[in-house]
Amino acid sequence: MREATSVGSIEIAACPTTVYGIITDLSLWQGFMTETGTPDHAGEIALTPGSTFHTWNRNGPWRWRTTTVILEAVPHERLAFRVTSLGHQVAVWRYDIVPTSRGSRVTESTRDLRGTAMLLISVATTGVVNRARHNRRNIDLTLARLKAQAEAAQQS
Repeated sequence: MREATSVGSIEIAACPTTVYGIITDLSLWQGFMTETGTPDHAGEIALTPGSTFHTWNRNGPWRWRTTTVILEAVPHERLAFRVTSLGHQVAVWRYDIVPTSRGSRVTESTRDLRGTAMLLISVATTGVVNRARHNRRNIDLTLARLKAQAEAAQQS
């Protein structure tokens, strides 16, 4: 298996239960995900291993569809999922949550699974030439948005 191609971490002043609850509620993804949109019925989808759902993705003027399969859903600790497009593997994404004295440390990582053909197709489909660098920027933004959402939820 390939190592993670993009990784980022952030300290969040919210307990792992709160953070995990946000990460596993598809209806909340719009509030923190930077590139992925969720289906209209997102609130009805339980994120358990084997769950499959379709998302739409965007990068500026580019739009594309993906299929997501949940690989791991360990309450308050981890969510991992595989993304495919056009029937080809694209990536595995993972959120790891570790309790800290101030709340939680969340690490988001992705591992690129694209073969040569999918690398070429994805540049044309997404407009992204350097996917690792692009994902790293998106991870930083996603984690900052997740932090704001989780800390607001923790206070309410």
